[in-house]
Amino acid sequence: MSEFATNGYDGAKVHEIARSAGCNARLIYHYFDNKERLYAAALRRIYCDIREREAKLNLDALPPEKAMTRLTETTFDFFENNTAFLSITRNENLLEGRFIRQEPEIQKMSQPFLDKIADVLRRGHEAGVFRGGVDALQLYVSIVALSAHHINASHTLSATFGRDLSTEAWRQDRRQHVIEMVQAAVRKRESKA
Repeated sequence: MSEFATNGYDGAKVHEIARSAGCNARLIYHYFDNKERLYAAALRRIYCDIREREAKLNLDALPPEKAMTRLTETTFDFFENNTAFLSITRNENLLEGRFIRQEPEIQKMSQPFLDKIADVLRRGHEAGVFRGGVDALQLYVSIVALSAHHINASHTLSATFGRDLSTEAWRQDRRQHVIEMVQAAVRKRESKA
């Protein structure tokens, strides 16, 4: 994971991965055949990690507003503590999704979670606390963007605005801001009478 996160697919070296793992490269090739399959296994693992965490949220057992807050907090905290995920997926985007498209298991494991988000939105709408018409995928992509962009662009944003966006205090403020933004995005708006 570390080698792919640091150097991307093209820059990663199997002999470095072997050295870090305390084995020889022949053993890696024996189990994975080539670097492509090793990288594909790393992609599957990082997506398994996030989907496993999300499955433990038990969104269906929580009131809609609490479920939405827990989803947002967990997503934000995951990215905050798993920069390898961000690095590997950023590099995979530079490869235009070449390898992830070849991994149907990733889509298969992701769809049930999207269905759970849609259920939270439906329950919230039925309870009169969420507005109708919120698309689950659009919402999740927005939560991911709000939770990850400041990490991916930390150096440039810090330089641009003359503030260190990597400090604990700034990140905690960001976390609260993201939670409030997501809640505001789904909350039912009061009608003006």
